[in-house]
Amino acid sequence: MSVPRIFTAGLARLFALLLMMFVIAPAALAQEGADVTPAQEAAIEAVIKELATQWSTAYLKHDPAILERIWAADFVYVEPSGHRFTKAEGIANLKAGTERHTSSAASSIDVRVYGGGTVAVDIGDYRESGVDKDGKPFERASRFTNVWVLRDGKWQCVSGHASLIPARP
Repeated sequence: MSVPRIFTAGLARLFALLLMMFVIAPAALAQEGADVTPAQEAAIEAVIKELATQWSTAYLKHDPAILERIWAADFVYVEPSGHRFTKAEGIANLKAGTERHTSSAASSIDVRVYGGGTVAVDIGDYRESGVDKDGKPFERASRFTNVWVLRDGKWQCVSGHASLIPARP
């Protein structure tokens, strides 16, 4: 004896409806409820901007401890050249000290907050100057994007990218 097609189609629709009611809808509602208040968002923005300033200071003061603290263990960065480096590689490069910075500053930083206040993205400008390993002066300007994640109560950068801003003629 076979089951009428109408009966099986009805069961499929009922199953889809139950799936939406008990699985999909609660997940969607949980995301909506994860919004942060304007005050919380402002506080997160202030923290991320301060961390971006500390990042710049790490190069100016030649202080790898700053990067150890603010870069996550799984940190990956892509330089304007396309070269990709990890946390360990970036810190080793700073310790090797092939460049000496006389100025290093992040500015015009915009921060966006996501994931109920657990993820932030900052976009800003970075300018640095100093002397390279051969003693030649350099000045560079770039625009960066970084992704920050709140882990164990502290913000850490997990990924970033920079693009050079061409020098004005």
